[in-house]
Amino acid sequence: MHNLTGFTSKIKTYAKSLGFDAVGITHPDTLSESEQDLKRYLEENRHGTMLWLANTAEQRVHPKAYFPEARAVVMVALNYFRKSEKFQYPADTGTISVYARGRDYHKVLRQKLKDLSRWISQEIPSARGRIFVDSFPIMEKPLAVRAGLGWLGKNTTLLLKAKGSYFFLGGILLNLDLKPDSPFTAEYCGSCQNCLKACPTGALDRPYQLDSRKCISYLTIEHHGSIENQLQDKMDNLIFGCDICQMVCPWNQKFATHCQVDDFKNRFKKEKISLVRLSQLSRRLFDKMFEGTPIRRCGYRNFLRNVHIAQKNLERGLNKNA
Repeated sequence: MHNLTGFTSKIKTYAKSLGFDAVGITHPDTLSESEQDLKRYLEENRHGTMLWLANTAEQRVHPKAYFPEARAVVMVALNYFRKSEKFQYPADTGTISVYARGRDYHKVLRQKLKDLSRWISQEIPSARGRIFVDSFPIMEKPLAVRAGLGWLGKNTTLLLKAKGSYFFLGGILLNLDLKPDSPFTAEYCGSCQNCLKACPTGALDRPYQLDSRKCISYLTIEHHGSIENQLQDKMDNLIFGCDICQMVCPWNQKFATHCQVDDFKNRFKKEKISLVRLSQLSRRLFDKMFEGTPIRRCGYRNFLRNVHIAQKNLERGLNKNA
């Protein structure tokens, strides 16, 4: 056991030197309040076909299930916003969420967290830990709130004050007694309803509540099989993910800054993602084109499904304007 109050600030300083935009510390036993929220979410079937959420519900609120020695959690946030990026491309191309246009964030964050973990072990040889970036079921956003990084907005994303929400999250479970930060208890969404009003499918049917079954990000990435026609009609040319609820957020409009991570640069010029071209991709070309990006996650069949929906929406729009 270690009492390392002074070491906490050194960890934060080194993490910032690695490029992380925010760093906070919390205990691994701080998710009891989130347990009821998760239970209600599952009982209302808002997770859709993501059965793994229900199957791992108990572990999600108990980080020690994955590292019993854990005495602290280091939570980090890394900006991915590209200030020059257009959120939505012309209707005859496919729109890919900004976060997925570069290298797979899992790989980028994991490497930075490995560097941080390695440095901690050099400073404290008895230190042991486990890195997580969506790698096992842990409620990262509630942990980030408890580590003082920010608050959960009405669109259920984590918002950092004076920074916005375009951030990837990750962390390290450590066997060190680090000084925890105070949880972020304020809530700065106020009376704003921008994200709820802008959601094309009504997935944000209540403040701070997301119905994944209607969410375009869920439908284009996690959902397998057919999509209801009334939802297809509202997907426009979004073929992987959706940025709309973040795009209209005043915190992002005012404070989002251009990220400095070259790995997140856009790989896809408009001519590369024309709907006609994408609809003709073979499985081999799909794998080659999206190698090393998050887009591989949705799979070849689901990706083509999304492209065909975008084509149908384009044709409907052209007929309407004819």
